[in-house]
Amino acid sequence: MKIRPEILDHWPEVRERLPAGFDLEATARLRGAFTRVREIKNAETLLRLALAYGGLGMSLRETCAWAEAGGIARLSDPSLLERLCKAAPWLGDIVATLIAEQAKVSAGRFAGHRLRVLDGTSICHPGADRTTWRLHVGYDLATAQVDQLELTDIHGAENLQRLAYTPGDIVLADRYYARPRDLRPVIDAGADFIVRTGWNSLRLLQTNGEPFDLFAALAAQQEQEGEVQVRVHEGMTGTPPPPLALRLIVRRKDPQQAQAEQERLLKDARKRGKKPDPRSLEAAKYILLLTSLPTATFAPADILALYRFRWQIELAFKRFKSLAGLDSLPAKKPELARAWLYARLIVAIIAEQIAGKSSPPLRAAATTPKTMRSSPRPLNLAHMTLTLSP
Repeated sequence: MKIRPEILDHWPEVRERLPAGFDLEATARLRGAFTRVREIKNAETLLRLALAYGGLGMSLRETCAWAEAGGIARLSDPSLLERLCKAAPWLGDIVATLIAEQAKVSAGRFAGHRLRVLDGTSICHPGADRTTWRLHVGYDLATAQVDQLELTDIHGAENLQRLAYTPGDIVLADRYYARPRDLRPVIDAGADFIVRTGWNSLRLLQTNGEPFDLFAALAAQQEQEGEVQVRVHEGMTGTPPPPLALRLIVRRKDPQQAQAEQERLLKDARKRGKKPDPRSLEAAKYILLLTSLPTATFAPADILALYRFRWQIELAFKRFKSLAGLDSLPAKKPELARAWLYARLIVAIIAEQIAGKSSPPLRAAATTPKTMRSSPRPLNLAHMTLTLSP
């Protein structure tokens, strides 16, 4: 999928791809994006201008010239800037509705579960040396589509509560999401998680509530893969809820992988003029996953195999940033930047729909027994071929 300028030359087709039942005029007026008819005659024209500016990367001046040449609207650069800044929340509503429409597609399931990935990607405005905006993305592995999206500024932290869960969901997330108070709400929603964790990400306890010695458990593990039953200290005050009992899945890395991670830690420490914590170097030898999935259904090897699919969200990030140009944000003014980003996302989503899926959905192969995909019986991924559908 690549955004091309010609997409706005086929406006009727683009208009048909907008959310069914989404009243552009009414929602624009409700959000304050379109309050009076002057240079811009209606909400649809405002949307076309926003997509030309943000979606196709035109400058404000180029957008005004394009609109005047096409008989769409006649307005000045400052006037367009003001209109786009006011339109940002409305454009965000359109993005959310487009994503919600995509999420209605029936998704495949693994042993009765829907596999989802949650991750965030950073966006910087011109001249910035650090994150300015953060895009939080929920990704459905079965359909290979974004099923939830949220744009925040730098203060929008990555956490598991960015997703809305339904019973049967399994969310895969990296170590930034291993936060003690974010785990229980996922379970309360009827979902489960597989979250990577570090040696100091969480305060882990033994099942009896006594302190848990992670490094003693790592040293005692005989096999390459294993698990330990643990509790998570949630740091709650008042009447404590029932203990949050989880499984800590441990896999010893291959020597080459462990060495590469240790060298990375040493390099980062040298840049900061510090010495790495010996515990970090020791933990670098292992993959640590925390999960709420039951032992009877998901063995440690299954948990590790499922987590490996987390990388597929990087394909979505690549489409958004490298191909759709989401990382080419030209605006510094926050309201204008939001409008640009939302417009870019609208065009990216519609262009992908027109072009067809850029990456094939993940599904169980036809050789997989139906009972393994739909019933709660034990799932053995060693005998389950996961393929990419054509």
